[in-house]
Amino acid sequence: MIRAIIDGTRAATARIALPQRVFASSSTNGRSWLTTLRGTRFWRHQVKKRIAALMRLATDWALFILVVLTGGFSSAYMMMDHGSTLTTLTSGPWSMWTATARPDADPYTRAHHARIGALPLPADIAETWIARADGAGDALHSSCDYEISVTAPAASWWSLAVFDADGRLIQNAAARYAFTSDTAAISPDGRAIALLSRSAGGGNWLPTSGAGNLSVVFTLIDMSVALGTGAETVDLATRVPQITAKSCR
Repeated sequence: MIRAIIDGTRAATARIALPQRVFASSSTNGRSWLTTLRGTRFWRHQVKKRIAALMRLATDWALFILVVLTGGFSSAYMMMDHGSTLTTLTSGPWSMWTATARPDADPYTRAHHARIGALPLPADIAETWIARADGAGDALHSSCDYEISVTAPAASWWSLAVFDADGRLIQNAAARYAFTSDTAAISPDGRAIALLSRSAGGGNWLPTSGAGNLSVVFTLIDMSVALGTGAETVDLATRVPQITAKSCR
């Protein structure tokens, strides 16, 4: 009897086309199993899972792109503003871009000088040192008085100038902006002592007025090095001026 029922079911199923067998109504209300599945809680749960996964993926990619862009722009700005051991030399608070105005200058050196609008002498013939802090590492500010001691090499030309934080000259009634080896008063020991102060002073006085943060630029042309006859190894600590804070208001 069981055998007869199985054979009868097979014969009845064989007469139905394959698509009709797959999507045939499985309930009395005439809906297919696919339609029934779409209306179940399981189906809605799967859809929500897929949407949540896509949202997590999109969020992860957005965060990744944000980190990459932020890190890239930040590192590029730091390299352009402060340089690195590959592009600058440092001695105390002083730093110098080693490829300044050279034909083979790296992109960061070119971007640095283009951003500040500077036209320095080529590094092949001159050293341009910039300091924004004193010898103790504190930021230079017009509320303090500073003494700068310059001991330049023999047979050289140098200049010392003070600017505000944006690299602009500090306007003053005395029209004093810089001293050079030709105009500075030299002490008996061969040093030139410059005074940075808001208050008027004698000698090599450079007014800082109320400029706020300051930057000092020391330019040195050592003719022996420029002509290729000097020693290639120099003591940077004795080559750059010493900046000492005297008092602050």
